[in-house]
Amino acid sequence: MLDTLRTGLRAAIKKVVSAGGVDAELIKDLSRDVQRALLQADVDVKIVIAVTKRIEERATEEKPPPGLSRKDHIVKILYDEIAAML
Repeated sequence: MLDTLRTGLRAAIKKVVSAGGVDAELIKDLSRDVQRALLQADVDVKIVIAVTKRIEERATEEKPPPGLSRKDHIVKILYDEIAAML
């Protein structure tokens, strides 16, 4: 289970980092990839929806702090939300 989660989250992060720029489509793709990874790891559907909704909201609304790129900020948001879920 944890291997599946790790692999899925790594793929999602890699997609963000290797993207040319951050747009709404990238955030939606990230959300879908995270949902898939969490569901494959047997996380409850309600929790998956809540976590990915918060990731989407924060990724679109928050501005990155000084010294942090938008991509890095999105990866940090993902990390924060997954950690909060645990």
